[in-house]
Amino acid sequence: MQCTHFTGRGIILGVRPGEGTDAVAGRVAGPGAGGVVTRPGLFGRLGGPARVTVVSAPPGSGKSVLLRSWISQAGLGDCAAWVPAGRDERDPQRFWLSVLGALRRTAPGSALVQALTAAPDLDGWAVVERLLKDLAPLEDRLWLVIDDVHELGPDTLRQPELVVMRAPPGLRFVLAARHEVRLGLHRLRLEGELTEIRAADLRFSLAEARELFAAAGVELPEAAVVMLHERTEGWAAGLRLAALSLAGHPDPARLAAGFCGTERTVAEYLLERRSGSCQAACW
Repeated sequence: MQCTHFTGRGIILGVRPGEGTDAVAGRVAGPGAGGVVTRPGLFGRLGGPARVTVVSAPPGSGKSVLLRSWISQAGLGDCAAWVPAGRDERDPQRFWLSVLGALRRTAPGSALVQALTAAPDLDGWAVVERLLKDLAPLEDRLWLVIDDVHELGPDTLRQPELVVMRAPPGLRFVLAARHEVRLGLHRLRLEGELTEIRAADLRFSLAEARELFAAAGVELPEAAVVMLHERTEGWAAGLRLAALSLAGHPDPARLAAGFCGTERTVAEYLLERRSGSCQAACW
């Protein structure tokens, strides 16, 4: 069979303005849209003994999906505070007030962390000191998960270092970023208190790719699964988009055989194909 290469980038139709492959991968990973693959190895590292876990990988690697599925499957919903560090959170006061609010919504944090109102003379360092004082009596395990930590400004980035170093033993940190972020965690690395999960760790194995297609209701011969895994190089967004594109097709194996290129070129083609029928509704 002749194989067509999809190398043009062009416009990705059906993606909301400002969204990238991470957002799309997150949407397609929900119930009824391909399911969430259980990744016990990564779940074990996230819930391990280290005080800080850094998840660093490019967009579309499945960072947010991994963290949300770990929280759900580990039953940590009541003791994990999720803080998305978007561009709007670059102001230190705004960011740390978001952290306080997320911690107050957890079971351990609701009994310890006091409400705080924004004020002109309240800077990020003052909020941090207040937070450390409130959390000092913490005895239970409490997780602070900060997604997209790379979006924080340089002033705000210095403050998590202080929190990590002075926080009570029960407070654990999971920091997700699209690239390496300077956080001054070298001492923790030397002490074995830092777990690092990189892009290579997030790539799906062949068995995980097989599980993903099965969860999406896509029946493929083993050769087709192997081919798609090789073409996407295990890239989470590429595999999830492939599952979306193949679901419901009368001959998914034949359609899969036409995919060529690697990683993002395949994903962009799948995005265009998947969204072509709904572009008017998405814009």
